[in-house]
Amino acid sequence: MKSFTRREANKRGVRWRRLAADDLEHPFHGILRPAGSDPSVRALAEAYAKRMPQRQVFSHETAAAIWGVPLPASAETTSIPPAPAADDSSAVEPGESGSALPTTEPPSSGEAVASAPPLHVSVPRGSAPPAARGVVGHVLNFERLTVNVHTGLRVVDPASAWVQCATRLSLDDLVAAADFLLTGTQPFDGRAPRCTRDDLVAAIERHAGCRGAGRLRQALELARSGPLSRRESLLRLDLLRGGLPEPECNHRVLGADGSLVAMIDLAYPEFRVGLEYQSDLHRPAAAFRRDIGRLERLADVDWMIVQVTSDDVSADGAVRNSEALRERVAARLRARGWRPEHELMASAPDEAAGGADGIDSSRRPASHS
Repeated sequence: MKSFTRREANKRGVRWRRLAADDLEHPFHGILRPAGSDPSVRALAEAYAKRMPQRQVFSHETAAAIWGVPLPASAETTSIPPAPAADDSSAVEPGESGSALPTTEPPSSGEAVASAPPLHVSVPRGSAPPAARGVVGHVLNFERLTVNVHTGLRVVDPASAWVQCATRLSLDDLVAAADFLLTGTQPFDGRAPRCTRDDLVAAIERHAGCRGAGRLRQALELARSGPLSRRESLLRLDLLRGGLPEPECNHRVLGADGSLVAMIDLAYPEFRVGLEYQSDLHRPAAAFRRDIGRLERLADVDWMIVQVTSDDVSADGAVRNSEALRERVAARLRARGWRPEHELMASAPDEAAGGADGIDSSRRPASHS
């Protein structure tokens, strides 16, 4: 059973005592659903949409999640900040992240889902922002963005959602989000990604003056088309910051006859060294056998593969910067002829010192994919 409104229940003759039963929860005023329902952003957005006025639109981290952007768990469970003072104009500054507004609705029986992520909902300038329990209200300049309907929900365009996340996401999380928007599922099925690099550049320019603009530009410089998971994005950044050259994302290895041997998560084609992440999804017998056959086929075409697990980079990003992993990758590269001194000698002394993001500019590719 999905969410429903009190009005819908009344039309079906459901008595008010039944709506107060313990097996129902009230994620928002006037909205009910079975207790223990899916607490995800998507499910809560679908519930809130039943009472959402036409002028309101999902934005910020909520819009990003609806578009499928991989976000850290902290971004989805951040508590709603205190309400601003009555004269606090920051809540209505166009392009800023906005502030939560005071809850004006009375509590209802069957309190909202515990630890539910707040929903970010925006309105255009001149409209009153939402002040519902569990909702962070924003007032934005809608001339700077596009409103889309995605899977039945009104959301800001994906590039604007990425920009709006700048004040609450770390640099690496913004990079991972941009990687997703630039990639989507294209390496698998050829579908166009959510955004082009030009789309993200234009979004930053449209929101000129917003908080976090510098971090957005830095993230876009580091973003690449190719990663198929947030973990791949974080691993790529870890390798770069560890002094290793930048790997290609989801590199296709072809056999002598031109047939596809495998698509490697991260690869150094020049040295035929690759990295493959082995998650718990690879444990079932059939998946394990497929992986063994795949690794053998890669060995047949002279590829060295470094196996990566959650001990090196965890899915939630809590485990990062594995020195042991970097040493394994460096050892395989050196065995194939790579020497870090070559890159350092080819770079200017000031470039070799590294930028503000901690990544040696000499290890960046000449152009972005």
